[in-house]
Amino acid sequence: MRWVVERKEHSVYAGPSTSRSRGLGQASWGILLVTVLLVAVAAACAQPVAPPGGGGAPADQLTDEWGVITIPANGAIKVGFAAALSGPYAKLGKDIENAVKLAVEEKGTIQGIKVQVVSEDDQCEGAPSANVARKFVADDQMVGAVAHMCSGGTLAAMDIYQEKKMAMISPSSTAIDVTKKGLPIVFRTAWNDLIQGKAAADFARQKLNVKKVAIIHDKSSYGQGLAEEFQRNVKTGGVEVVALEGVSRGEKDFNAVLTKIKPNAPDLVYFGGMAAEGSQLVRQMKAQGIEAAFLSDDGLFDKKDYIEAAGGAADGTYVTYAKLPEGAQFTAWKDKFKQKFGSEIGTFSPQGYDAVNILLNAVEKVAKKQADGSLKIGRRALVEAIRATKWEGVTGAVSFDANGDRSGSIVVVNVVKGSEFQEVK
Repeated sequence: MRWVVERKEHSVYAGPSTSRSRGLGQASWGILLVTVLLVAVAAACAQPVAPPGGGGAPADQLTDEWGVITIPANGAIKVGFAAALSGPYAKLGKDIENAVKLAVEEKGTIQGIKVQVVSEDDQCEGAPSANVARKFVADDQMVGAVAHMCSGGTLAAMDIYQEKKMAMISPSSTAIDVTKKGLPIVFRTAWNDLIQGKAAADFARQKLNVKKVAIIHDKSSYGQGLAEEFQRNVKTGGVEVVALEGVSRGEKDFNAVLTKIKPNAPDLVYFGGMAAEGSQLVRQMKAQGIEAAFLSDDGLFDKKDYIEAAGGAADGTYVTYAKLPEGAQFTAWKDKFKQKFGSEIGTFSPQGYDAVNILLNAVEKVAKKQADGSLKIGRRALVEAIRATKWEGVTGAVSFDANGDRSGSIVVVNVVKGSEFQEVK
């Protein structure tokens, strides 16, 4: 609202006098009073002009019921990344980290402010993952986290992110419980083990025609949860479960549990766990003369950590993993990754690449530029932008359901042929 005040000159006659007028006459006082009132009203009614793209309210008055992240003009838009970067699962974590770094390098800046990755080693364990989450949420310039690699880490950390309303997208935590709680800040670009467990059980019953199965898991949230889901599905189909055994992560000698299982003569051994243990398990199965088929999960979908580590014992074994797109886009991305890092993509590199791109795309949509060059990002607005995602990524079309699960995931079975995984058609 703009008020325009026009001032006019007035001549006032006050009657005869023996001296010059002693001051303003009554009419002049009235005009002065009206002028002052008009100026005051104009000041009260004036509205600040919002900068371009700011919508209705001024950008520097941005509010969000979950809080506002402020990134200084000379600061950085930080993305937290957490995975196992040391220990037996480090290759899996570093392969995801490289994909995240590639995506951030390609993005460069958002509205003139650089994007930066902050990587932390969560050791694929609960307590370290919780500590990393506390570090991330304490950073005022951290917009969200691509985390955590392992389901046990995600389960230990997600309530910390929820308390501070920080968005997190896991590229690899597939455990059922990750999204079962329905926390609004939790998303994943990987699949839910409800899908993976059923796919494995259907394959065992329908393709391998097994009658008896022995199940082994690594006692983790991921491995045990998936093994139990496989058990539930396979028993529904009439298959007899002759053993359900747990081993420990980091264990290398599985002869005791295999000796216990062998007399039951299973047609299939199913393992819920990771490649470090799975590769040794199949070696020792062969050594003991156990002729049962071997079927496992995405934790073993790695050429170096599983196929190479198991030697010839891996040949003919089965591993479940997501169906990836075929075509020029995915091939070009794989080539770019190899050229950049000198190695093939890892198990969850594609999911990590898509996760960080989805987060940064959402930041780009909701960030508001300020007069001082800083950015303001509403936390709830950011989470809602992620939930509304329709992203065409290297893993295909990505969108999320109400619980943060990726919609439309397909898990397939692969067989090891020499040094390669081949999808079973």
